[in-house]
Amino acid sequence: MLALQQTAFAAHPLQTEDTGTQGVGNIEIENGLLWLHDGETRSFIYQPQFSYGVRPNLDLIVQPSFQRIHDPGTEVHSGFGDTNLDAKWRFYGRAPWSFGVRVGVQLATAAHDSGLRHGTVGTHEVLVLTYDEAPVTLYGNLGLVQNPANSGQRRQLVSTSAALLWTVNEHLILTTETAAGSNPDPQRGNWPATTLAGLIWTIMPGLDADLGYEIGLQQPTSRHWLGGLTYRFAY
Repeated sequence: MLALQQTAFAAHPLQTEDTGTQGVGNIEIENGLLWLHDGETRSFIYQPQFSYGVRPNLDLIVQPSFQRIHDPGTEVHSGFGDTNLDAKWRFYGRAPWSFGVRVGVQLATAAHDSGLRHGTVGTHEVLVLTYDEAPVTLYGNLGLVQNPANSGQRRQLVSTSAALLWTVNEHLILTTETAAGSNPDPQRGNWPATTLAGLIWTIMPGLDADLGYEIGLQQPTSRHWLGGLTYRFAY
């Protein structure tokens, strides 16, 4: 769960971040929903993201979360998850290429000890590449998460991901994505990998709905449904 919350950054349903920013005074509210089946564990995560454009190429981002986790033989735990405070900066852009970085901290706000230990802080950095040549767009990420020493997780988590988007028409975008990263369990050296297929539907300018389905490549029983609704407007 902790690893999922740290990497859930991008335009839903993707995990791969893009270099797009909101523009000065513009706001984006992204309502991300995740239903997770991992063996017999059933989980639900609601992770909204609020982005505000302070410069043409710079956004400030707040990303809280709410989670509900059910393991067989135990009671259902629900409550707030950890919270990300981030900034995204696009430092280079010349069509069709652009580069950016997203950096931030993860605050220990989770209930029931289901995230970072209270009083601790994690950090994360993601290097972002976008190639945009209509009707195809490509995203690539290289990320690093720094966990606090007493988190029970591996101290440093490296992640990689790539996503392809195909614009079918002004309303429909089809997406696919592959991601892999360090195992959060310090006793395991393998890199869990996932693949995702999804779509983004523009209901009207400034309002998008999305749906995605993700599976674990090493663990076919790990299945995720992702859905969301994103709204953009000027302040």
